[in-house]
Amino acid sequence: MTAAEPEHVAWLTERQLARAWPTIRATCLNATAKANGVRNNLHVSHTTWGERTWRTYHPADVARVAGAIADGTAELQPHWRNDTPEAKLLDQRLRRKNLPGAIGCALLVAVPLAIIVVLLVISWNDSGGSSPSYWH
Repeated sequence: MTAAEPEHVAWLTERQLARAWPTIRATCLNATAKANGVRNNLHVSHTTWGERTWRTYHPADVARVAGAIADGTAELQPHWRNDTPEAKLLDQRLRRKNLPGAIGCALLVAVPLAIIVVLLVISWNDSGGSSPSYWH
């Protein structure tokens, strides 16, 4: 006969789950939990701005799977881990895919900043306060 579980178990958030499984990619935590039978609760909060959902995970199951990950016996896809060649290849692909967006964001900041600097330089030169003819 198994021991009864305590009534109030502090379920773990995704942030705590990420700390317990540091070799698992943040985007693959829920998939890893599902594949390894970790009990979880889906929470839904209805607010003025819409619906927010999040999951919490049972700590005993998380600890069991953490041991299985360390032993290499957990059910994992290679790209779910941070330290496999597949994951590194996926990271390279994502970086290449996100490069145009990163360049666009940099230009979005750099162009208005350059315009402001040019306008400040022009207005400073046109003010006449720094003209050598006024130096006596």
